[in-house]
Amino acid sequence: MKLIVHYNRHNFFILTLLFVLSGIASYVLTKNVLLNELDENLEDTMDKVNSYIQTHHALPLATTYDNLLISTDTASSPVDKPYLINASEPIRVKGKKHIGRTLVFFVSLDHQRYRIIISRPLEGIKHITKTVVLITMTMILLLIVILAVVNRYFVSRLWRPFYSTLNSLKNFRLNNHQAVEFKKSNIDEFSIMNEHLQLVTSNASKEYHLLKEFTENASHEFQTPLAIIRSKLDVLIQQDNFTETQIELLAEAYSAVTRLSGLSQSLLLLTKIENNQFSNQQDIALHDSLQRKASQFEEIWEDSEISYSLQVCHSYIKMNADLLEILLNNLFSNATRHNKPGGNIAISLDTKSVSISNTGTDTALDREKVFSRFYKNTVNNENNGLGLSIVRQICISSQISPSYEYRDGMHHFSFNW
Repeated sequence: MKLIVHYNRHNFFILTLLFVLSGIASYVLTKNVLLNELDENLEDTMDKVNSYIQTHHALPLATTYDNLLISTDTASSPVDKPYLINASEPIRVKGKKHIGRTLVFFVSLDHQRYRIIISRPLEGIKHITKTVVLITMTMILLLIVILAVVNRYFVSRLWRPFYSTLNSLKNFRLNNHQAVEFKKSNIDEFSIMNEHLQLVTSNASKEYHLLKEFTENASHEFQTPLAIIRSKLDVLIQQDNFTETQIELLAEAYSAVTRLSGLSQSLLLLTKIENNQFSNQQDIALHDSLQRKASQFEEIWEDSEISYSLQVCHSYIKMNADLLEILLNNLFSNATRHNKPGGNIAISLDTKSVSISNTGTDTALDREKVFSRFYKNTVNNENNGLGLSIVRQICISSQISPSYEYRDGMHHFSFNW
């Protein structure tokens, strides 16, 4: 939910509540004013009736005049003061029934007590109620229209710098040497936000490039001493004056140096891919590359007793040729290394996707981490955990979508473009 919508909901709820409360308050106050005015009118009528009795020494006739209903009857018990009550029965005015207000008072005439009842309908209350409800609903609808207009032409324009900043952040990449540019705003809060974001992105980019430069330099510098160590170990292993235990120790050291050299080369390759050093792209016949790569691994699969199937159609992909070679090498090596004797490998190519499946462990890999650096499903000293990470980085630079799925006892790696 957008912030504007969230704000409008709260704002509309509060304003609606205020309008409703104000409508109720207006109704109650208006009703009380009308009742007070009506009571005063009834008391004026009572004074007129008393004046009539004193002047004519007779009771007024029961009549209905000017929405007034006057009736008289004898009273058995005296009452000191007049009193006001709501009419017990509806009063008819122009054929319609209305609730009424009644004033009851007592007079003495010719040694006889009489009760005089004066009633008047409260027909104005209904009209006031309808009017107040109508005004309240009109104000609420008017409020909705005003909020919609204000949000469309004013609030949305007010938030444009914020969305502009978000778009700039979406396009921000750590490996981009250009600094992020935020549009200037005359709103202080947005200006402060842009200044802080400018500082944060600039520092993050600098630290990233320093770390990447260190990794590249370290991987490059490691190659020479590793090559020297490996050559010296080659010379030592070829000598005959070592015991079996010493030879095994030398072989383990040689294997460790080889893995370290492979790790260094992989890190260096990752850095080059991230630096876009393989930017030269061309249309490549992927079916030919898959057939050529399968023939290169065919002897290795025979030695490992691994069967394979290859189903291809004519398909072309636009990417760097060197990166495609590295991609296929890693995928085929991964399918071979993590397979088992008597297993199989299935390679399938469509016009816009390729899938490489292999048998192996009977459990699925972690789909969230399988393409991450140094991910290993089991402890395997022969694997540095960077093969699929290199595959993922190549896919990113070549606009390819990788995915993994474990199905029917096989690990399926699919790539779509």
